[in-house]
Amino acid sequence: MDLAATTLKTDRIWQMGRFITIGFSAMILAGGTPMVVAEIEPAAEKIFESYAKFLGGEDAFGEIDTARLTMTMEMPGLGMNMKRTVTFKAPDKVFVDVDIQGYGKMLQGFDGENGWAIDPIQGHRKLAGRELDQLKEETNFKEGLHLTDKYSSAVVVGKGDDGLTIIECVKADNGLKETLYFEEPEGILRKSDYTEDIGPQGSVPVSARVDVYERVGDIRLPMQTSAEMMGTSMRVVITSFEPNVEVDDSIFKMPE
Repeated sequence: MDLAATTLKTDRIWQMGRFITIGFSAMILAGGTPMVVAEIEPAAEKIFESYAKFLGGEDAFGEIDTARLTMTMEMPGLGMNMKRTVTFKAPDKVFVDVDIQGYGKMLQGFDGENGWAIDPIQGHRKLAGRELDQLKEETNFKEGLHLTDKYSSAVVVGKGDDGLTIIECVKADNGLKETLYFEEPEGILRKSDYTEDIGPQGSVPVSARVDVYERVGDIRLPMQTSAEMMGTSMRVVITSFEPNVEVDDSIFKMPE
């Protein structure tokens, strides 16, 4: 087997797998972002509030201290399938377990102070810089309730041909632009276009779409999602969401 080709392919799978959970944090379960002085247009703020209510609101999410999210991912173009399990513990701990068919496991964790990763290509390593920042973003599974904190600006620019309301946003932490598409009057986030920083390879455009939302207890989840990144398509299906599960804190620390 060509090691270089295998490494490139596996790296793309890892990037796709990593981005989709960040995307979920933004599009779905979306705490822990820093407060900023936001220039949020009133019309955009109203839609954000409707979306938070649609997801379940503060009351429903406030009862969740830990959670385990399991999903399957299919990438037909790469002939790959994977299972991704993410365990959260408020306010800032996360453990990510990705099992890629034919390649093995890729693990990441953040214990509130340190981030780490283990994969078949790079082995054990401590995370730093943007890679660490991206993992920290995954700790926040309630972000969708606080979009006015996530963005430094948000402006409604009209409706698309599909009837969805378009909001142009700028992220507060890095100044990158995002475009969100909402179904009104419920304020349901259906699509998101943004740029993803993938490290030394640079940045790539990402387009994600929620195909199906379903209620799980008192909250709603995007049970089926489609995404396009780096010329590769991905279909994601949430198979389970378990709130307030028992979690051993040792899983968030890097194994010796």
